[in-house]
Amino acid sequence: MQIKTSGITDVGLQREGNEDSFCVEDSIGLYVVADGMGGHLAGEVASKVAVEIINKSCSRWIASSAPPDELFGYSDQSLSREGNYILSSIRLANRIIYEMGQGYEQYRGMGTTISAVLVTPSLIVAANVGDSRIYIVRDDRIERLSKDHTIVSEQVDMGVMTDEEAAVSPLRHILTRNLGSVENVDADVFELEPFDNDRIILCSDGLTDLVSDEEILEITQKEDDPDTLCKKFVEKARSRGAHDNTTVVSVYLCDVKKRRNGLLRKVGVGIADFLSVFRRATRKYTP
Repeated sequence: MQIKTSGITDVGLQREGNEDSFCVEDSIGLYVVADGMGGHLAGEVASKVAVEIINKSCSRWIASSAPPDELFGYSDQSLSREGNYILSSIRLANRIIYEMGQGYEQYRGMGTTISAVLVTPSLIVAANVGDSRIYIVRDDRIERLSKDHTIVSEQVDMGVMTDEEAAVSPLRHILTRNLGSVENVDADVFELEPFDNDRIILCSDGLTDLVSDEEILEITQKEDDPDTLCKKFVEKARSRGAHDNTTVVSVYLCDVKKRRNGLLRKVGVGIADFLSVFRRATRKYTP
């Protein structure tokens, strides 16, 4: 399997600082986007800490083939070893950010979203907390591999609000889950088998606030270079006002050996939420 990747972050047109962070770690196939929040510089600190902790802990555990008892917190038996590495690294990042907020006045109340993808020749692990998203474009369809942890997302899932109403709701950015607010947090983790020509996009809400899923699909289908794709997404956000920081990481897979059929191999935390999203996406994009 060959992987082509790129990542970019842009402060936007209305913010003075950039509270987004990301990593593209091709050596282990790890890709992360974080969108920080908090007081003066605290959001920037939270997102950087989250990305660094997830990168370092996953790198260490992968290198040593760490068993479950060496991870942070209990393992999820429904997940692969790699899935537990991602889950535990996110739990660890949350604990560190939480304790920094408890211990230092300047960091009190800081937090961050997180979206992370780990790619191996046989597995894609996608995990998130908050509303930074992960998409996969496969066979001319786009599907979310993340769950928005927001008030409006929960209302959509309950049938109280439509997707169109959620897109313009003043509550759309109120998170129900993020790193740093509470001592313990779990991510939604999804595991899939990779297919040839898969294209994976991780992004902060600076993009998804201004560019629809349909537009993300269209732009991704037209662009064969991940670096150009990231730049086009930022350009699109800036053309529409770029009121927030925008961060995009793109991962292109090619020469993937064919395995058994089926998109979804395993589902970890949040199975009901994911299947709800999956069914909506399938209905939406089926001709």
